[in-house]
Amino acid sequence: MSGERELPSGPGGFLGPVEPGEGTWTALVLRPEPPPEPPPRLLTKRQIWLLASFLLLLVLALTIRRAATYPEQAANSPPPQRVQPFPSQSVRVEYGGPAPGPQDGFGLRLTVRNAGPGPVDVLGVSQGYRGLGVSVSGWLPQTVPPGGTISLRVGLRVTDCSGAPADASLPYLDVTLRNTRAMETLSQILGDSYARDLSAALHSVCDGTDNRTPATTSSAPDKPVR
Repeated sequence: MSGERELPSGPGGFLGPVEPGEGTWTALVLRPEPPPEPPPRLLTKRQIWLLASFLLLLVLALTIRRAATYPEQAANSPPPQRVQPFPSQSVRVEYGGPAPGPQDGFGLRLTVRNAGPGPVDVLGVSQGYRGLGVSVSGWLPQTVPPGGTISLRVGLRVTDCSGAPADASLPYLDVTLRNTRAMETLSQILGDSYARDLSAALHSVCDGTDNRTPATTSSAPDKPVR
């Protein structure tokens, strides 16, 4: 028998698929897909240029209008509010001389000056010596207007000669102040005139009493705010 396969022939014969022979393969060629079509333009180049020009002119017109109305707006706008200083920074308390006072003490006038831009309230007057009591004629609090001055009449009554500063060289008073920023107690040394007048009054009240507090001294003109 031959190794070759016999093909049926003749009428009614069957012819199977023809297998390609050696060297008869056809190379498979892959064709790239066509690129997608670009999306349609909403605006033409001319329309884009016109729109950009219109927006530029609009910004320019708004800028010119703002510059023209700014001086009028600045003139009609309220001025910026200034920050209030602390009461101790704007208020000065001064000795205004002796005044009628209690028989067993000393009376004086206090001048309160306000150099600040806002009002300051005087809430109270006190002192640190245990042998003296303090009273203020009239009423408290009192308001010192901006750039203004008020006068207070203060009475110092001796309650214990042993605790009265008859020989103090720099006696002081505590004045409590308040404004919209803070409330402070200012310890104010009132100077040599106040020290002399107070010492003379206390010596007159406490004649014959040797039991007094020692003299106090201070190198600073004013004690710090507490």
